[in-house]
Amino acid sequence: MKRLTIFGAVLLGAAAAACGDSSTASTSAPSTVAATTATATTPVIQDGGTLRGAMPDNPDYLDTGLSYATSGWEILEATGDGLLRFKAAAGAAGGTIVPDLATDMPIVSADGLTYAFTMHSGVRFSPPISREVLPSDIKFAIERLFRIDSGGVGFYSGIVGADAYATSRKGGISGIVADDTARTITFKLTVKDGTFLDYLAIPFAFAVPVGTPDKDVSTIDAWRVATGPYMITTYTPKRQIVLVRNPSFVQWTPETPNGHLDRIELQIGVDPERAVDLTSAGQLDWYMEAVATDRLAQLKATEGSRVHVYPRNNITYFALNHRKPPFDKLAVRQALNLAVDRSALVKLFGGQGTATENLLPPSIGASYVAHTLYPYDLARAKALVASSGTAGMTVQVWSHNVDPAPKAAEYVASVLTSLGYHAVVKTLDESVYWDTISTQKGDPQVAFVQFDQDYPEAQDFLDIQLNGERIADVGNQVHSNVNVKALNAQIDAARALEPGPTRDAAWAAIDLAMMRDDAPWVPFMNRTLPKFTSEQLQGLVFNGTYYELFPSMYLAR
Repeated sequence: MKRLTIFGAVLLGAAAAACGDSSTASTSAPSTVAATTATATTPVIQDGGTLRGAMPDNPDYLDTGLSYATSGWEILEATGDGLLRFKAAAGAAGGTIVPDLATDMPIVSADGLTYAFTMHSGVRFSPPISREVLPSDIKFAIERLFRIDSGGVGFYSGIVGADAYATSRKGGISGIVADDTARTITFKLTVKDGTFLDYLAIPFAFAVPVGTPDKDVSTIDAWRVATGPYMITTYTPKRQIVLVRNPSFVQWTPETPNGHLDRIELQIGVDPERAVDLTSAGQLDWYMEAVATDRLAQLKATEGSRVHVYPRNNITYFALNHRKPPFDKLAVRQALNLAVDRSALVKLFGGQGTATENLLPPSIGASYVAHTLYPYDLARAKALVASSGTAGMTVQVWSHNVDPAPKAAEYVASVLTSLGYHAVVKTLDESVYWDTISTQKGDPQVAFVQFDQDYPEAQDFLDIQLNGERIADVGNQVHSNVNVKALNAQIDAARALEPGPTRDAAWAAIDLAMMRDDAPWVPFMNRTLPKFTSEQLQGLVFNGTYYELFPSMYLAR
């Protein structure tokens, strides 16, 4: 989840983690190249062909206003565009913000509250809309988030008039002024926000045609339109997604490459074990999820050149619901943190990550400072439970159904049983899991969560998931329902700081304070993403926000 993941990581230095950087990175975006010769180490780059891909289940959505999972963002990056984007590159360069639909980076007022953009002309929506993209389409897209209860509204609530619009849903957001004739759009903020440009580079802010219905358009062909090099022609849930070249696309910036493939076919319903078998047999080029945990070691030994291990800005954890017994008691939350053997959980994931008890991932940069508040101590954990008076309660541990998440949930249930609780596991289909746990109606006591960056900055992890001011009935990313006013205030203060050492130190202090004084989660792993591909598939670029970039891929023949 993005990102919950099913969510993006990139190995960043401290400078890149601050983001909002408009400088030119050393790694340029891929371009369309027709090569005529190749050596054994230089594959022939050819346009054309069909990528045979697969995924275990439906993406959460194929609607930019609703998708919050990596599976959705990976597809939507190939079809959509915003004013800005993260550079089509891997590593630290992939955290650089560059203009997309905007002609340049914005003009920012001296007080840091106003951002003014000019948009390219000639960029068109795909059929059946087939008209020019206008500034009003960006304004409409952001306002639509509030009308459809999007999980992304929190990114844009700092725009002047957004809170009023969230309540009335009438009259538009006054702090967004779009002028289609002049091709300009201006944003006015209520307070300074050092990561506002990041928000404009994620799919929630991608252009959507004015008039798009205020409902999920994932399966509505007439409104599931594109601006990027690819468009989705087929989406049959539980069966298939097909992307083809967008006939309206004309490249307007090298940061938005043309793409090499003619067609991308994604089969839905293939589990990780089957994906390895199909790829080994030459029937599959690419799989959306990680290699099956029990197959990775063998594949590395026998197919090393076809195994790609990506670093992710990821935190994988179990959220503990502060509003439901027994986790409304700090002693119980601390007890479970002490009783979980994090190394055992990492083994369940096939060693595809490293153990942690931090809220931030180490690849976020200087905001990460490791702490060890909860060394494994079952005796101390049992004593804390005894002091809480909650032993004997029934506890339900939620998970989705894609391995190894259910095994991790079973492990945590066994730990809770050892602490004196009646623990059971509830497993949901992954296609509905993230939406369900993101509602107050769903409201699990304990929930498996993996979160990958929306953008490469510590705020994305601590503010989005742990600021009680962001608790919502629908699209709620604060799965633990933590709402500590003092900690909320610390988060708000850190958000207003300029990127740099002071801001990094503030986030590191919040990470420590939250785990010490509140223990909202049981964080246990920072995941990697190992992939196994066909021999023909080349041009793999893993971006920390968008994940693998379809427009960069090609088939060497």
